[in-house]
Amino acid sequence: MLQRYDISIDGDNNSLSINEYAVLGRRYRVREDTVPAKDKYNLIYEATYDSDSIRDAIKKGKMALISELRSDGFFPIYSCAELLAAKVTELFDASGDHFTELFFDDRTAILPEAVDEDVKN
Repeated sequence: MLQRYDISIDGDNNSLSINEYAVLGRRYRVREDTVPAKDKYNLIYEATYDSDSIRDAIKKGKMALISELRSDGFFPIYSCAELLAAKVTELFDASGDHFTELFFDDRTAILPEAVDEDVKN
């Protein structure tokens, strides 16, 4: 599934927001590296966090941040959660930037080596 995450900091409300979008239904790929237009993505989840909790989790390390970002309703696969944690950390470390986005194709989580191992077993 093709996914897009809009990540933003709202300084006025001391919060971090992550909006998860996905391409649903028909695949819009012409080539492997084609990214669909933003209007092809559908909002599937909105998460809001207290910025202070996120800063504390960043100080504790990547695993603590991933744990803080995940919830019952928002549980991205680990490879995506790592990228989200990196983007969130960059956003909090940057001065002036309050928005970033992440594009993720979950097919990248399936490595050819892993598929080969499953076939051999």
